[in-house]
Amino acid sequence: MRFTDGQIRRLASALLADLLERGGAVLKAERGLVQGRIEAIIHGNLAEEEDLDREAQKLLAAHLRGAPAGIDQQKLLTMIKKKLAEEKGMPL
Repeated sequence: MRFTDGQIRRLASALLADLLERGGAVLKAERGLVQGRIEAIIHGNLAEEEDLDREAQKLLAAHLRGAPAGIDQQKLLTMIKKKLAEEKGMPL
């Protein structure tokens, strides 16, 4: 799923507000800088997930060449993504 910059900005703002309200964080820098850093982290995580998706699609294509007919491609793709993420230490 693709997120717009506006959606990411709103998500980062909501996360920061919730952390501050619940006492889970104390600002040591200007709120705008902290929110900008949260946005950058979200962008980075989404980019990593897109890379993982591309790698999984390539592996799926390679596996499908020798796979029997009628194999559940979506299930296989999910399994490949899960394994790749586990190998890279990425939570899904």
